[in-house]
Amino acid sequence: MKKRLQLTALILLTLSAASGAKDLGTWGNVFEPAEQDMLTFIQNRLKGMEQSGELDRLREEATARVKEHAVRPTPVEGLSKAVTYRSFVWDPTFTVKETITDMQGNVIARKGDTVNPLDKVPFSQVLYFIDGDDREQVNWIRQQIAGQTDFKVILVKGNIRDSSNALNERIYFDQSGVLTRKFGFEHIPARISRDGRVMKVEEIPVSGAKK
Repeated sequence: MKKRLQLTALILLTLSAASGAKDLGTWGNVFEPAEQDMLTFIQNRLKGMEQSGELDRLREEATARVKEHAVRPTPVEGLSKAVTYRSFVWDPTFTVKETITDMQGNVIARKGDTVNPLDKVPFSQVLYFIDGDDREQVNWIRQQIAGQTDFKVILVKGNIRDSSNALNERIYFDQSGVLTRKFGFEHIPARISRDGRVMKVEEIPVSGAKK
């Protein structure tokens, strides 16, 4: 189990006795106040950690955590495995909030216009969303993409490197569930494909899957 190590800065407080008009004598040994500059303390602490090898160990642990998160990002929350087939459409049409122009000042779309990007931009890719840790889904997607060239496999959970090796394909990840929320599906595997001026969203159970 990985440890969480924290460096805690120690603050040294010097307590001084109040002096009165009457000399009460000396109680115990008296020392000159010794205050250590905080920056010097931290530098000395880091130097000690470097000499002992602790600093290198912390660096290695931090690097390992970054690498692990890079190949296995935080899973998208709120999704479950599809048990029944469901399909619906997602309309990408939106209302332009501000007039859009090109580099030459030509108007592309005016404020208030209703625009459907599918009318302007050719899009034929099929998007597949799967759990890379689910062997059934990985086997299913392997069958789905066989012979296809225009597609993207997007993980909502799992190890990107392992999934890429298993499928021999470049794999993507839906970071923070941005695409999941946009298309509105709740179960996986999910398949997104163009259907005229809208996108068809399908939640497909891997057992008896509809192709």
